Amino acid sequence: MAALINECVAEQGEGEPATAGTVAVNYAHLQRCDPMTDMKMVVDQDDRLVAYARVEWNDVSEGFRAYHIVFHAVSAVNGLADRILEWGVARATEISRAHQLPDRRMVTWAVVGSNDERAICQVGGFEPSAWSAVMVRPHLRDIPATQLPAGVRIRPVEDRHLRAIWESDIEAFRDHRGYVEQADADWEKFRDEAQHGTALWQVAWAGDTVVGQVRTRVNEGEADRRGRQRAWTEDISTHREWRAKGIASALIASSLRQLASLGFDEAALGVDLNNPTGALGVYERLGYQVVLRVTEYERPL
Repeated sequence: MAALINECVAEQGEGEPATAGTVAVNYAHLQRCDPMTDMKMVVDQDDRLVAYARVEWNDVSEGFRAYHIVFHAVSAVNGLADRILEWGVARATEISRAHQLPDRRMVTWAVVGSNDERAICQVGGFEPSAWSAVMVRPHLRDIPATQLPAGVRIRPVEDRHLRAIWESDIEAFRDHRGYVEQADADWEKFRDEAQHGTALWQVAWAGDTVVGQVRTRVNEGEADRRGRQRAWTEDISTHREWRAKGIASALIASSLRQLASLGFDEAALGVDLNNPTGALGVYERLGYQVVLRVTEYERPL
């Protein structure tokens, strides 16, 4: 699965790669998806995975039940992406029949101009509903001078801090598009992901309260593929009572300075272009540039 994702990323020219380890963590904590019935895997004559789809449902903050269809397919096999997406549509429809709710929608997404997007258009019935992007800061020079508010400071992450960091992130995103209420399985996933290392995390505290965070990560092997050492300044959030005080900018800048000191070449992140806090403008002022656009699509059930 990681190899297939990375093949799609290479074809698109940008995006975050995957490893078997990151895929394993995601699939170890599925909640409203049974891989035995809610996934379809397609292999070629050499038993190489060439397409897959997964369907899972979530109740999102906009007040409807979303049946998310995640799918990838190699572009070399004509019509394969269409077929695997059609399977996802059929499976989402079947699952939804047991859920007698007034507002049910299928949701999927694709990079603009990709083979997956062509399949969405070909299958039909989907309409664009939201937009996001991948942004890259192509160098780590000229990092803006920033300052945290008085009384706020960055602390090294300790295991005993993890629950507070997770809960702060949840609270920060409750008013965002597509928010899904979190459960014990989400906490377990967060804790497992933290085991991959927190040395690059930038977490700001005001007393005993986490007021902001940037959980920077590095993907194994990404430098080998691209020839440049990249980190992802991701999972950025600010406590709602502390917004518009420059905390996110200060934490991202602190992360960029740390990455520069460690010899990294560039930094990347994903942004919801519908973000209610004006995240795009913050990232642009910090030197990030849009390099890839993603469209989310909805289709009523």
